[in-house]
Amino acid sequence: MSLNLIEPVNEILQKVKEVTGKDIEFIEKNDLTAYATLKMARKNMPSHLIFYKAEHHEEINHLIAHECGHVLRMFGVSEEKRLIPFTNNEIKLKALTQIEPEIQKLSSVLPFNKLAQIVNLWHDGIVRQVTNFPPDIMVEKWIYDKYPKLRPYQSRCINKQHREALAGLSMQVMETTPWKIVEASNIMNYTFFRIIGLHFGVNYVKPYNSSRYLEKGRKLATITEKYNDSYEGDIEMVNKWADFLGLSGWFTWTDFEKIPQDYKELV
Repeated sequence: MSLNLIEPVNEILQKVKEVTGKDIEFIEKNDLTAYATLKMARKNMPSHLIFYKAEHHEEINHLIAHECGHVLRMFGVSEEKRLIPFTNNEIKLKALTQIEPEIQKLSSVLPFNKLAQIVNLWHDGIVRQVTNFPPDIMVEKWIYDKYPKLRPYQSRCINKQHREALAGLSMQVMETTPWKIVEASNIMNYTFFRIIGLHFGVNYVKPYNSSRYLEKGRKLATITEKYNDSYEGDIEMVNKWADFLGLSGWFTWTDFEKIPQDYKELV
């Protein structure tokens, strides 16, 4: 299937080229977990890289627009302000001491390799969520307001994300995941869908109304309302979320240009 993007997406892609001074290279890659993903170009790269599956649905228009939104936010600030979330084994081990009882419990029934895999998923997943969700909110608002023709694709993608998020309310997840992870994730989901829903005119948070995450979710949503809409504001809000959720020590920030040599091959 060829990559046929609608006009607003092509308009956004052109804007990325103009703002960043970089071209955009499309690369077919069929083992992706999503229809498309984007890697921002560093100084030594001539192009941003968009990897996409040959077989995809029209929602790829929203996915590419969303990723481009993040590029535009980052390149909207000077180089020294382009920081990205970073973690390493030292940071991770220190963070995981906060859920040590749950890890110890699992160690009695799981082999080490399997346990390490699950623990890494917990850590990486919650860090990805807390560092992505605040700017994601602003990108989704931008798409909704500036590109009305993208709204049908955006709606389908947000609805899919909503269905996946609601799985976090299940008893099975609560019984098999550390409470700190479950609570933080559900509070973030509530906050994201409350703010997005109010902007879209859709009630996404009804399933949370009788949950234990409602009060803290509302408090975090109130904090998020005072958003400096810029990349600097993204970093500031991510730090506020992490502090509110007790995740401040789970990651740090590093320069955008400090990357592995094989960055272009990492997808």
